[in-house]
Amino acid sequence: MFARQRAAALMEIKKQIEANGAKILIIGSGTPEQAKTFAENFNVELDIYVDESLQTYNAFSLERGFFKTLGWKSLKCGVRAMQSGFHQGLSAGDLWQQGGVFVLGPGKQIVYQHVEQYAGEPLEKDEVLQAIKKR
Repeated sequence: MFARQRAAALMEIKKQIEANGAKILIIGSGTPEQAKTFAENFNVELDIYVDESLQTYNAFSLERGFFKTLGWKSLKCGVRAMQSGFHQGLSAGDLWQQGGVFVLGPGKQIVYQHVEQYAGEPLEKDEVLQAIKKR
């Protein structure tokens, strides 16, 4: 449910991101087939890559854990997500792995990073767009 919600939020700002010369890449922890199904079922028109080994997640020091996924804050976010029309379906990938949002470049520079502390943590779209414009 939260992956769908995050993808929808990124789709909302996709044109603004691309207008500023940037590109969105999603990295999931599932299989290539699961990523393809996710994109098709939820009309996600973004590039999706997979890292079943979680090496990318580890390189960016992303959070992982049972209570990160099923803690009180995540449960509250789940209720809000359902009220917004997102529903839990079949899960794919590492359920305990949390994500993040990074704006990279130029070069190897990270100009913005947000490491999710819990599942369902809202995407700060304005912060992402400001970081892209500044790079």
